[in-house]
Amino acid sequence: MQVTYNKVLTKDPVAEAVTKEITAPVLCDFVSWILKSAEEAGIKRLYFLARDGWIMHKAAQRIAEKEGIDIQLRYLCCSRMSLRNAALSDLGEEAYRYLLEGGFALTPAVILGRLRLNSAQRSAVYADIGFSDDENIELGKAAASDFCGKLRKSAVYNALMREVSVNSRENALAYLKQEGLFDDVPYALADSGWTGSVQRMLRVLTGKPQTGFYFGIYGRPDPQDGIFNAYLFDKSTPVSLVSRFNNHLFEAICGAPHGMTVGYEARNGEIVPVFNNEYSLNSESSLLQTQEQAVYDYIESSFTIPQKIKTMAERQKFAFPLLDKLMYMPDREVAEKYGSLRFSDDPAELYSFPLAAPIDDAKRLYLLPRLREKYFRKDKLTRPVYWGYATAVLSGKGGFCRFNLRLWEILWLLRR
Repeated sequence: MQVTYNKVLTKDPVAEAVTKEITAPVLCDFVSWILKSAEEAGIKRLYFLARDGWIMHKAAQRIAEKEGIDIQLRYLCCSRMSLRNAALSDLGEEAYRYLLEGGFALTPAVILGRLRLNSAQRSAVYADIGFSDDENIELGKAAASDFCGKLRKSAVYNALMREVSVNSRENALAYLKQEGLFDDVPYALADSGWTGSVQRMLRVLTGKPQTGFYFGIYGRPDPQDGIFNAYLFDKSTPVSLVSRFNNHLFEAICGAPHGMTVGYEARNGEIVPVFNNEYSLNSESSLLQTQEQAVYDYIESSFTIPQKIKTMAERQKFAFPLLDKLMYMPDREVAEKYGSLRFSDDPAELYSFPLAAPIDDAKRLYLLPRLREKYFRKDKLTRPVYWGYATAVLSGKGGFCRFNLRLWEILWLLRR
């Protein structure tokens, strides 16, 4: 698949410095761990999952060629949305959890957009549940809960859910078959990780447990979905370490130039992915373009794959101190540059915000206000806090604020 950024931009000196010192060493160590672990396990084919797997796949191709590693390396276009919609009919109650999950800027149109319903279909649902307000009105927690509760009971919504699942499933399975996921070849998945939901959907659709290699795993994935291998952290890792890591930033810096996969269609005798947009949220970012080239330069000039697979503890001693400089204790220049990358927590990517920006009410960053905001706040916020440590820097807050943010992260991790 030939995809490029939509314009060539000027090299970004901040991104070049950060990549040489932090991103490239960590990313290449992660990719080499995937390659060596897969080779040792007898894996013959690796699928790097869109879109976080874009730069991983490109780096893996260069490292494998340089080191003479004989594994097929492929890029699989998929997303939570494209696979979940195809698997809905097999998920039961789980389908509602995916389709009706929370988010920062929830509107009726956003919630129904996860099924890719058109205007007429959305209108039919609204009529069935008695909703007559503007579909773009932001819903508070209580209103969103009430709206989603009505959707669960709506005959029209449930019928459309089944229709979407049936219509999505055929082409999704054809794409997976075309790409070799039904071949009798030992293969594995490679991605950023976090919850293992994509591996779960692939297990549901293919009918067989999968093996995955991930940067990190927060929870305890279902064993029936297969084997989950983590590079940097898993549920056994102390939360004091993981609380310094920001998965939103990691996803943004691993972003691909193309848009999110929302489905599949037959075209010219093959099944091709359908993107929500030709380009991604950050396709015009000189930061990501600079980073990608700097990673390739690092591989060619100074990277050598370790001969021995390091333990997770050894990997943590190597990677966490480097990542801390970017994620946990960024200076203002880094916070501004990397905070400008856009991120969406919506599975259909129907809204997005910068990772970090100054906020007027910096008290929002402290522990007790964060708790009140999460559980008791009724009015709407102007923007989410995706990368708290950078937001603190940009808002003029120092170490005590970072301490509060870390306490919040620890509590969040302990609840998972």
